Amino acid sequence: MRFVLLAFTLILNLQTFAQARKMPVTVHFSLRVDTTKERVYHLHPKDENEAIKTVALKMKYGDSEIMNPEAASVLREVGCNIISVEVVYTDYQKQDVQDLLNRKRLTELFFLCPEVFTQSLTQWKYVEQLGYATEDDAKKLFHGIVIKYLKVPAYTPATAATLLGDIKNPRSRDTSFHHVFRKHIKFRDELVAVDFTGSMSPYYMQLLQWLYMNNNTRKLGFSFFNDGDSTADHLKRMGNVGGVYLFKTNAVDTIAKHAYRCMAGGFGGDTPENNIEALLKGVKQYPECKEVVMLVDNWADMRDYSMMAEVKLPVKVIVCGTNCYGIKSPVNPQYLELARKTGGSISTMEEELEDLGKRREGDEVSLEGVTYVIRSGKFMRKY
Repeated sequence: MRFVLLAFTLILNLQTFAQARKMPVTVHFSLRVDTTKERVYHLHPKDENEAIKTVALKMKYGDSEIMNPEAASVLREVGCNIISVEVVYTDYQKQDVQDLLNRKRLTELFFLCPEVFTQSLTQWKYVEQLGYATEDDAKKLFHGIVIKYLKVPAYTPATAATLLGDIKNPRSRDTSFHHVFRKHIKFRDELVAVDFTGSMSPYYMQLLQWLYMNNNTRKLGFSFFNDGDSTADHLKRMGNVGGVYLFKTNAVDTIAKHAYRCMAGGFGGDTPENNIEALLKGVKQYPECKEVVMLVDNWADMRDYSMMAEVKLPVKVIVCGTNCYGIKSPVNPQYLELARKTGGSISTMEEELEDLGKRREGDEVSLEGVTYVIRSGKFMRKY
């Protein structure tokens, strides 16, 4: 196995295709792509986790046109975590031609479903099929892009009263994150910021149930956010996306009322969320708070990641979704950075890292069995 980094070349291809389609598009991203070789690629390997679903976008040998584009529609739904993207091909003699074709195929995927490119935890792979001496043999194999994803269903209560009833009398009580809440929420001077987009429902319900069971007498400031209510994705502007619900209370019925408003407003649309916007608006509304506890979706990047320097309080990040339906994922480096840059901490259900603000260039940390290193001032996975 070897790795390649696609960035500049792919941007050029996108610009070229945009010109041909008369679409003014500027795209900035890079992909770290694993490359492997197999004799024959099998679409449905045995003993695969049943929670993982597959979309196979078919292409002809030597061509980049997606023959079944309608199959990608499911990838645009809320709560769709893209686990991996595999570009499957048969390299017949000419490597330089194949590299260009692979980039064209990724370009077609981008135009069809740009949402696939917005999750930093997605694993990208080139899969080369081997052992075929003629083009006729190669044409009999599968060629195209195979996307594996996990769909997390959203919780949608009918009314605020329904939500309050489920908080007080849950049909099934999952308490796996309660010990994390006990440690970080002290009912003193915290702002509690919570991602209320669809895929977070198993976790924010645990938080709401825990707050109810504690029946505290001291009011907390809350900032619930859903990345713009039902705003169309192309209209969202960093720092002013909206869908932020601010209130201060210790009453569970008031919490339930605002939580329902946030959920009914919309589940966010695309994957990146307005974490920093929600945090900054909450701190402005409640300047007496001394720290922030933020419940985040590990699979969702921060839309406003570049605004992190504006945060002046320690952020205790509680990362949800690192082990969802038995699928383990590394901690999103963006949230490690949020904890480090603000002098806060980061917690999963199993582990916690504190004093990240003391870490410097070249330092390494380990969390959930994965090692991260600070390079060029940012945390990244160490491979």
